[in-house]
Amino acid sequence: MSGDRIVIVCTANVVRSPFVAALLSSRLPASHAEKLRIESAGTAARPATPAEERVVSLGRTYGLDLDAHRSRRLDDGVLRAGDTVLCAERAHRRAVLDLRPDLISSVFTIREFSRLAEAAHGRPTSWADLVRVASQTRLAAPATTDDDDLFDPIGGPDAAWLAFERQSTQAVSAILGALAALPPPPPVVRPATSPASRREYRRAREAALPDRRSTRRS
Repeated sequence: MSGDRIVIVCTANVVRSPFVAALLSSRLPASHAEKLRIESAGTAARPATPAEERVVSLGRTYGLDLDAHRSRRLDDGVLRAGDTVLCAERAHRRAVLDLRPDLISSVFTIREFSRLAEAAHGRPTSWADLVRVASQTRLAAPATTDDDDLFDPIGGPDAAWLAFERQSTQAVSAILGALAALPPPPPVVRPATSPASRREYRRAREAALPDRRSTRRS
């Protein structure tokens, strides 16, 4: 699954990253839903903390169930070679690269990646290729403002939550649009199930052999 895992990162893993991860996962194009695995974590998360009630409520309006979500702290063991890491803020991107500098070409802020993915529309041929093109585009025209950070609504008024919702959904929509433009990935090949016992093995072997009686008659 190298290159097919997306990790969404924020601070506490109780508002921004679980919402974005759930929204993105629930709306993946059918052709990519089986290949891409989406997770979330927080740079300063207290493990096993439930999602904030307000984001749980927000999630329900989008058909998401965040009741079972429990926070996870980001550490070196969470990240793997080939992961795409989408962060709520540039500060989280720096934290990720402190842990895994080898991921420099596949770590973005969520809004940054959505902007770059839209610019790459129609050119990439796979998710890994989309990430590569986004990284190259970023090098050619790096952002110079804080527009790529996702607003943190925790403790804020209704307007803060509306800003977070708008930015999150717009970013996810752009990423989904770029995904939908990719060619369908090859089907996942699952290994054949081996017989669990000698008896099952004999039955499977006999079923694969031609019927001797019908062979004799012919």
